[in-house]
Amino acid sequence: MDVKMKAWLIDIDYITKNEKAVVRMWCKDSDGVFVAYDRTFEPYFYVISDYEPYVKVEDGKKTIAVERIERVKRKILGKEKDVFKVFAKHPQHVPKLRESISKFADVREADIPFVYRYLIDKDLACFDGIALSGKLVGKNFREFEVESVERVRENGYPDLKIMAFDCEMLSSFGMPDPERDPIIVIGVKSGDYEEIINGDNEREVIKRFVQVVKEIDPDIIVGYNQNSFDLPYLKKRATKLGIKLDLGRDGSELTLRGNPKIAGRLNVDLYDIVLRTIDVKVKKLENVAEFLGKRIEIADITAKDIAKRWKEGKRKDVLNYSLQDVLHTYYIAEELLPMYYELSKMIRIPLDDVTRMGRGKQVDWLLLNEAYKLGEIAPNPAEISQPYEGAFVLEPERGLHENVVCLDFASMYPSIMIAFNISPDTLAKGPCDCHTAPEVGHRFLKSPDGFFKRILKMLIGKRKEIKKIMKTLDYNSPDYRVLDIRQQALKVLTNSFYGYTGWNMARWYCRECAEATTAWGRHFIKKSAEIARNMGFTVLYGDTDSIFVKKDGLSIDEMRAEVKRLIMKLSEELPIQIEVDEYYKTIFFVEKKRYAGYTEDGRIIVKGLEVRRGDWCELAKKVQKMVIEILLKERDPEKALKTVKSVIEKINSGSFGIEEYVIYKSITRKISRYESVQAHVKAAMRAEKMGIHYSVGSKVGYVIVRGAGNIGDRAYPYDLIESFDGEIIRGSDGGVYRIDKEYYIENQILPSVMRILERFGYTDGVVKGEAEQKTLDSFF
Repeated sequence: MDVKMKAWLIDIDYITKNEKAVVRMWCKDSDGVFVAYDRTFEPYFYVISDYEPYVKVEDGKKTIAVERIERVKRKILGKEKDVFKVFAKHPQHVPKLRESISKFADVREADIPFVYRYLIDKDLACFDGIALSGKLVGKNFREFEVESVERVRENGYPDLKIMAFDCEMLSSFGMPDPERDPIIVIGVKSGDYEEIINGDNEREVIKRFVQVVKEIDPDIIVGYNQNSFDLPYLKKRATKLGIKLDLGRDGSELTLRGNPKIAGRLNVDLYDIVLRTIDVKVKKLENVAEFLGKRIEIADITAKDIAKRWKEGKRKDVLNYSLQDVLHTYYIAEELLPMYYELSKMIRIPLDDVTRMGRGKQVDWLLLNEAYKLGEIAPNPAEISQPYEGAFVLEPERGLHENVVCLDFASMYPSIMIAFNISPDTLAKGPCDCHTAPEVGHRFLKSPDGFFKRILKMLIGKRKEIKKIMKTLDYNSPDYRVLDIRQQALKVLTNSFYGYTGWNMARWYCRECAEATTAWGRHFIKKSAEIARNMGFTVLYGDTDSIFVKKDGLSIDEMRAEVKRLIMKLSEELPIQIEVDEYYKTIFFVEKKRYAGYTEDGRIIVKGLEVRRGDWCELAKKVQKMVIEILLKERDPEKALKTVKSVIEKINSGSFGIEEYVIYKSITRKISRYESVQAHVKAAMRAEKMGIHYSVGSKVGYVIVRGAGNIGDRAYPYDLIESFDGEIIRGSDGGVYRIDKEYYIENQILPSVMRILERFGYTDGVVKGEAEQKTLDSFF
């Protein structure tokens, strides 16, 4: 008997039965999770050719052949054409067939993963509703044989169970090695449930973790860098001990091919999200938690203390450290994942895959879905890149300014692309009724609407509708929160379109589109500055999609009225929405893209200055932050100067801890592959001699000590430091070293503040007490 079911689509994959791929959909309803199988879908791709591309390929002992071919009509950049739709027996046959056919014909869409192809063709979306009809089968858990399936658009998101975990190892020395060092602690948190699994019996620790996963039955498993570290480590230790990591909902084991996969559960590495979205240079777990306002303090040890405390019997310290890490992981997930729920729904594909993608790839999948609806065949990824001129930047008026307004050209580039119909399919080569881009001369048809324009209008229209509804809701209501996430996701994708057109891996790559968009952007910034000056404003700075203006001698209310009049004038002459971004009580500009301002509501905004960079020690960042705050809030350069002098005195007197001197830099390739050996690489090499190894992407912390040679020769790894008394470092290699105070003063502290202070007439000599200083009145 046919059964109809309605649920949320959580995840999708495929399995092979009788040499045939079977789509497997993981769905969730009020009774829990069930799996639905569709055995009818076939892998396929397109071939643009004058001849039917029947081929056979020898692959070892078996022959791979085209199953069948259909002749179909599809569009290529809006123009209809007869093409071949080529079917394969199994998704794993597609790469071989593509390789063979591409030698004599144009092969398209052969790189779309099988289950993504299914989602596109069936108009389904992960994290949205799904209606199925078919038959219930299976004994161990609910299973469903699909006869028909369709999307049901739902508001909000499914009720998802999230589980965070974090592993701690008993390292004999340095970084843990899975060949020798056992797992002693696995922290777990899901909702109100918390457990810190621990003990000297590693077999029991791992077995308990597997049991806990099955008991909690999470939909999403989150960790921090678990794809590169925790899960491979766990897998290797389990294999050594003969333990099955059968974490999948179907009883299958964790697999590590490509990205780690757990059947029926979404494995999300928060580090992937943080890398692309969080503006924290040193992306340690606690730093990210602090940035998001989620940091807690229940541990008083660091990672390198774990083995020592464990062996000394001070295990409570280690358990607190593990609990702190897993709580940070869980709270970060709560903060970051909702945006990706919406992105998953918008671009259709599973959450864990979305979190690993950059913005360009996310736009790519959105376009693939929209192209299918229009009967459009996607181009292959460009794999090329040609330089083009970017945004216009107006030279800033240096120094300190009061009562400054920043005007923002909202969604400038998407607005330009819509206004001038910029799209690969509207790019004109001959005479036409066209929009012609300034400076570069590229022309775009005024009609019909291009592929990009239609999609951008759809995205912007949806966002406007959502924001209109939001105005009717309570700011603190759950409905408002869901809609806010949705409008932010729409904004992210909309604003990514311009960059996508110039991205070298874009399917719809178009240098002319990117070049024309920036040309119109430059034209509008220059035009807006001209209009503002004609209305009596001083234009202090302009960059890409914003300008900073002021009018002296006005009260705040008078300033608001004048700004409103300016916005009206700009809106009349430019096809772009303009709004106030910030009112600044005080702001100073150092140079292009480098400034700091104190807003009307009491926030300090810093752009492009060293305080935000990670290749400076913590002390340099702190002292620069203090200087910025004093100048902006108190407008007292003399106090800022005294603060810097005080820091220098404390360095000389040994008053700071070692953490203030540590510099962090990333390892971007294997140590052996570095041609130019920089300080952090030499520090890593020094640590490796003591058994500490750094993987690609990890941060190396080091300090500069006194001695012979260049800076690299004197870079001592932070991981080897046993003690520091303000001057003397004792290392685990048995060495005794002195911190190089002169280096930190001359190459960290002074450079971090002088870029600011020199704009107020100060020199190194002033900071060192060798010259007179100026007063603030000199700089207005």
